[in-house]
Amino acid sequence: MSSNLATVTSIITCSSASVSILCGLAILWSYRQVPHIQNYTRYLLVCLTIADIFTVYGNLISTFRWFVIGNSKETNDAYCVAQSFITTTSTLSSFFWTTSIAIYLFSAVALRVNIAEKRTAKIAMTVIPIVIPVAITCVALGNDVLGEDKYSGSGPWCWIKGDVSNNLMWKLVTGKAWEMMTYMITLVISILLKFFKWRKNCQRHGRFRWSDSDTNIRDADDTFEISWLFLLIARIWGTLRFILQCFGDSSQAFWNFMLFFTLDAELREHVCQQICCLSRPRRTSTVIDFHGDAQQTGF
Repeated sequence: MSSNLATVTSIITCSSASVSILCGLAILWSYRQVPHIQNYTRYLLVCLTIADIFTVYGNLISTFRWFVIGNSKETNDAYCVAQSFITTTSTLSSFFWTTSIAIYLFSAVALRVNIAEKRTAKIAMTVIPIVIPVAITCVALGNDVLGEDKYSGSGPWCWIKGDVSNNLMWKLVTGKAWEMMTYMITLVISILLKFFKWRKNCQRHGRFRWSDSDTNIRDADDTFEISWLFLLIARIWGTLRFILQCFGDSSQAFWNFMLFFTLDAELREHVCQQICCLSRPRRTSTVIDFHGDAQQTGF
């Protein structure tokens, strides 16, 4: 890849990653500051967002590394391997969390089985998206395949070494195969949920709400039903090997923010109220206490 094009992709990656980090932090802030949206669905979104932030952090490391070393021949350094380990693990974890959200919602809404109420299932859904990605990446690290891929259809970040044998196989194992599996599983679940809601609407002759199946699920959580679509929009560029991967792979948290933050009516109302309270000027008034002394109060 030419130096000029590499510089452009690095700038795009850095810009997208910076915006995505801010949006991811906004999602984390909303979960902590708005108690009435704190359910298991939002907990899974928080886990997904943390994974996406780690991916973004790794991509930022890669862009800074590019601006430092440029076209230096000594490109397969420790920073490259470390960045590859971080982003490979977090990306795999992101796929698992996305699948977990879909499975949880289908189980709670269609099957009326709330996994969050079952200790073993809840532990499994928390541990699996962390342990399996770490194990896969450790195997790749042990086989010395993580490193500089020489812009082999990607942006300025490191992943699988470009000159390693079975390069395609390792890319499938450490990312692409799991990505395609996530698309298929979440798409099928989304279709099944659509069919389930359609059938319930016909039976009730009215609109079916998710909270009708489980009170622990908010009606606003129905936006999670199409989370796979935003994952596809954000990451399909990497699969198709377009340069827009520089924006897509670093923008998952941004799309989550657009979907789960800006489109949540209750959350928007709470944020607007907080902004109004902060911008409202304080007024003072004089209050006479029982001893006849004047006191000023602000409200």
